[in-house]
Amino acid sequence: MTISSHCSAETSNISNILKTAGIGDDPNWMAVILFVRNLLTKLSVYTDDKKAEIQRDICTEILKRDFSDEHYDVIIAMLDMYIMQNIGTQELEEALTREKKSAAMLLQEMNDIINSMQGVNKRHSERLDTFNATAVNAIQDGSSSTAILTRVRGMFQELITEFKDEARELSAKADHFERTANFDPLLTGLYNRRAMESFINGAVRECDKNSTPLSLMMVDVDHFKRVNDTYGHQAGDDVLRALGNIISAHALQYNGFAARYGGEELVIVVKDMDLGRAAIKSEAVRADVENYDFRVRTDGKLSDVPLRFTVSVGVAQLQTGWNSSTLISAADSALYKAKNFGRNRVCVASS
Repeated sequence: MTISSHCSAETSNISNILKTAGIGDDPNWMAVILFVRNLLTKLSVYTDDKKAEIQRDICTEILKRDFSDEHYDVIIAMLDMYIMQNIGTQELEEALTREKKSAAMLLQEMNDIINSMQGVNKRHSERLDTFNATAVNAIQDGSSSTAILTRVRGMFQELITEFKDEARELSAKADHFERTANFDPLLTGLYNRRAMESFINGAVRECDKNSTPLSLMMVDVDHFKRVNDTYGHQAGDDVLRALGNIISAHALQYNGFAARYGGEELVIVVKDMDLGRAAIKSEAVRADVENYDFRVRTDGKLSDVPLRFTVSVGVAQLQTGWNSSTLISAADSALYKAKNFGRNRVCVASS
């Protein structure tokens, strides 16, 4: 294997390290990965041997799975050490001479890097333009490659910071898009119907394949129209938020998937829970709602007298030959049976 192909292999393995090491979306560690994977391989101030060495050393440190601030500082110090070593070594000076890098070629190389990063946002563009101007001045004023490389080293450090900022911004945008796409705008702690249907479809396939139970609880506020008509829609929204918090708290205890199905109907989908246990958990939800001390807000003030509201719950377990729609329909039928039997109760679907 040639040095070039070996270095390429090192680079291709970086993406796997993210999964293997369990880094997740931590911006500091993402910045290190981005630096080693994307920027290092594009700068010809390093030999291929040195690139491969740095990648191996940094990857070894990452695979220690120590993601503390102290270990992060150690890795940044290693990168700084490599840069300083290369600046001061005769090997780098000879490599620059051998390749006969002109000032224009070095400037073009840095411009290529800058252009690849342009457009992230206005702030990044302004910072990168500053790097560009600094590099031009260094090339025009510097009489030796060492002076130029000193500027390049500063650029490395600045770009590491920029990668960190970019990673944070991208992570924040991803979180925002996820909430917009998957979460209900009123009940922010609950998934919306689109996300719920996607989850149930996957859960049905998984439980069918593994022959494990899958249960669904459908919860509906009793006489919700009366709450809206008597106290106003703001009070109705507050009731739904309170119910959403109760539902979320219960679902969290047994790894359930809590979502808003529509209107005042909320659901909890639970894998590996049979009908009997789901009925018991549903009764706990019903009791907590009945005992909840809810106060209506008027002009920002809470009323002295609590508004008592209750829920009816329908419970169903996935049966052989059912799909997600059949499961939802069974829980919905059980819910309306609870309504017809007097509300504020739990009913289970028959097999």
